[in-house]
Amino acid sequence: MVDLLVFFLVLGLLVFFHEMGHFIAAKVCGVYVERFSLGMPPRIFGIKWGETDYCIGLTPIGGYVKMAGQEDVPTSEEEREKEYASIPKERWLDQKPRWQRAIVFAAGPFMNIVLAVLLYALVAACGEDVPASKFDNRIGAILPDSPAATAQLYKMPASGEPDFSAQPDAIGWKTGDRVLSVNGERIESIADVAFNAILGSGEKMRVEIERIGPDGQPAPFISLVEPVPLEGERHPRFGIAPFNAALVGEVLDDTPAKAAGLQPDDIIVRADGELIDSQSFSQAVSKKTGNQPVDLEIKRGDETIHIQTVPKVIGSLGAVFTPPLFSEEAAEREEQPTVIAIERRNTAGSDAKQAGIFELFRRMLQKDTEAPGKSWLLPKDQVLEIDGQPATVAALDALTLARPDATVQLTVHRPAILGGLLRPESTETFPVTLKPEGKLGIVWKTEMVFHRVPPMEIASDAIARSNQALARTLRVLGSLVTGGLGMKDLGGPVMIFRATTQARQMGLTWLIEITAFISINLAVFNLLPLPVLDGGHLMLLCVEGVRRKPVNVRIVERVQQAGLFLILGLFIFVIFNDIRTWINDVIP
Repeated sequence: MVDLLVFFLVLGLLVFFHEMGHFIAAKVCGVYVERFSLGMPPRIFGIKWGETDYCIGLTPIGGYVKMAGQEDVPTSEEEREKEYASIPKERWLDQKPRWQRAIVFAAGPFMNIVLAVLLYALVAACGEDVPASKFDNRIGAILPDSPAATAQLYKMPASGEPDFSAQPDAIGWKTGDRVLSVNGERIESIADVAFNAILGSGEKMRVEIERIGPDGQPAPFISLVEPVPLEGERHPRFGIAPFNAALVGEVLDDTPAKAAGLQPDDIIVRADGELIDSQSFSQAVSKKTGNQPVDLEIKRGDETIHIQTVPKVIGSLGAVFTPPLFSEEAAEREEQPTVIAIERRNTAGSDAKQAGIFELFRRMLQKDTEAPGKSWLLPKDQVLEIDGQPATVAALDALTLARPDATVQLTVHRPAILGGLLRPESTETFPVTLKPEGKLGIVWKTEMVFHRVPPMEIASDAIARSNQALARTLRVLGSLVTGGLGMKDLGGPVMIFRATTQARQMGLTWLIEITAFISINLAVFNLLPLPVLDGGHLMLLCVEGVRRKPVNVRIVERVQQAGLFLILGLFIFVIFNDIRTWINDVIP
């Protein structure tokens, strides 16, 4: 309920500013405004102040400003005369000069951009506690066999360009490298790199990287890399993750980390001499399965210390359980373990995802309960038995410690999805082979920093962030036209609801920022030269200006009707996309 309320508040704010732009411009230009409505008809309540009815509509999506002489679907002269008989014609919108009509139509999108600037300024002025990775351009973990892992790097000469036909100076990006620019665009975070990768399929991108050398000095490199879709994914990637410092949150009892003297708030900087973050460190330690030590360089306050420890080998099921395994309480917990997340899959994806949305709807309509079960763990699975014996957290924890490479028969309860429409409730039994992995017994926590823009820079920062959001929206739009992105990537109200929900859960400043970004998107969308939209009205004004006379009313009527069908079709399509995306997320 809270998420739904936040969604409508965000939507209401966006619509209010948009319609307020039209309203203010109309009033300034002397246009008669009959109604200012937040929400669509029917009217619930409101107040008439002066000549305008300020009201709330029952449908909480959308809003409108009703002006004399302006209809989305043209009406006859007789109907207009009857409706606005008491209003002087010089106050009708269609009787105003073209430049004034253009201002009225453009004012809505303009106010959405103003709203974005105000929201970004609010965040900049108030400050926010954010993960350090949000404003960090360092590379974290790197996926094996990804473009980043196999990229060629060339040292940047003092002048000119590297010889890209020569032998590279290094192979593969590394954890801790800084990405300074992509195709000349300055990079502030790894999220910027990911955005460029999505729009860069089919071409090599020039990536400038800074690497700390053995002498502790930064050295610039140039890397020409083509991002590609990785296995099971649709969009191209370089294969890198943000850098999240290996900040110790908790050290579990009776573990190698505890024995080695690690403490909460320690930051592990290097492992075996290599720069690491939390994810790359966990990956490196997991490979230590042969009683191999790991040398740690740790920052503890202002002090740097060195520790050597040997990871404990346990068996991994490739899943995260609740209650958690390999923890202080696990050995005493008697409840059945439940999967809350999957670390890796034994397959590229579920058969439902591979079948596609039409197959999913076919199953929903036919209530297809004969779909084959999955022979691997999935989120929300509850483990009932291990080798025919009742499963408990303690028993599963003991198994992973005593038999790290065992193959066991698991019986799990797999709950239904959407009351059995998308997946029926079932009980599955299948073999699972544990994979030996090294563990130290560390629970990470996120490094947070307080970010606030200096007062004298608030306005410039807000404008810069709005410009960046606008540029990215236009790049995405261009990519949709050129084929870099597909229509399947479009989203609608459900996507906005999910975005605002996730942002609210992350914090108020995240919600404000996503609202600003959506406002920029709304401004661009409304300026598209499509009938009914503000951009469509502006396009008709341009045609009228070229012809030096109004466009034929019948032609305008047909164009507007076609535009209504087009917008309705687009709305249905994005809703369809939203449902498909939601189903793909719901089905493990």
